[in-house]
Amino acid sequence: MPNFYFDYRDIFRAPRLALSGKKLFIQTFGFVIGYVGYLILTYIAYSFSGFPISETWDTYGLFPLYDFVFNTWIPWVIWGAGVLFMLVSWLLTNTCVAKVTYEQLKGDEFYSAKEAVRFLKKNWKTVLLSPLSILLMFLFLLVCGLLIGLLGKIPVLGEIGFALFFGLPIFVVALFAVYIVFVLLNSIILAPAIVGTLPEDSFETIVQSFSTIWNQPWRFFLYTGILGVLAKTGSFIFGYFCFRAIQLTIWVCGVFMSDKLYNLIEGGLGYLPYNPSVTDYMTNLFAGISFGFQIPSPSEGVALNWSGEIAAFILGITFVLIGFVIFSYALAIISAGQALSFVIIYKKKEGENLLQRKTEEEDAEFMTETKKGKKLKLQAELAGGSE
Repeated sequence: MPNFYFDYRDIFRAPRLALSGKKLFIQTFGFVIGYVGYLILTYIAYSFSGFPISETWDTYGLFPLYDFVFNTWIPWVIWGAGVLFMLVSWLLTNTCVAKVTYEQLKGDEFYSAKEAVRFLKKNWKTVLLSPLSILLMFLFLLVCGLLIGLLGKIPVLGEIGFALFFGLPIFVVALFAVYIVFVLLNSIILAPAIVGTLPEDSFETIVQSFSTIWNQPWRFFLYTGILGVLAKTGSFIFGYFCFRAIQLTIWVCGVFMSDKLYNLIEGGLGYLPYNPSVTDYMTNLFAGISFGFQIPSPSEGVALNWSGEIAAFILGITFVLIGFVIFSYALAIISAGQALSFVIIYKKKEGENLLQRKTEEEDAEFMTETKKGKKLKLQAELAGGSE
């Protein structure tokens, strides 16, 4: 990409790079898949807690995101599986967006979503195993701590030994465990960018996660903070334009549909989140700042016939999907921005420009073209010899 500065100025390219139909489709599709899995498992969790589906629907609708009232550990495990499913979907989706962004930075504007999916099929294990391996490292240290506590129960020698070894190695190892948790949380954001720009195995991805946090912490956190502000600002602006587009549609179509249209819109709005804090976050620039747009609350008792109910349901799902696209734009800014961030940080700590490195696809294409050229040359020589 021309005029790439390899500093904080490049991070501000993220909103423009993310505002792409290809990236928005990938990010929204992955988010919807993850959310539907979370929604189904959350409803199952409430069923295991003794709540009928109809009661859960009346309370939460399509957004069971708050005030969980599970009464045993089994529903909590099911709900946790739903959260994990959404996290896995998010990691894989972010990898596709990071890969598309990386290829775009290298000058390939036509790198398709299908190619990104093929890339993901080869590297999905690396994306998931990298954070999982870091988590297993932390769990191993926890088990070691439990064993030390067990040994500490030994009379006389236990307490004396614990006191003698508390500073070294117990405290040092505990400090390292805290650092591992810190790296683990950040690797969830960083791993897709590493795999998308530097397709290596899980070990190399883990090394790059630790190396980035250890060698370039201020750059990583500064760039991530900038991306957070850009993601919220960009999604707010995008949401504002979507809101005005819906208003324009209602105003124009309402000239002839009048009350019929307004009743359908009222019914559709009923499928949006019941919790005002969710919609307020999406419709205001920043939390605590009353600068934004107001989605009207649906009135009670809108009378609709059976076809109107179907139409209102379709409109409600459409409104939800529009909200998902707006939120996915924020996620796409972070995904594209992390790819930018890693390219910059890798150049600073390794001295190599990843935008000049040939990818596996480019190497394979080069080999194919070379073989084709040799074949054509051989055919020409044979044809000349036969003459």
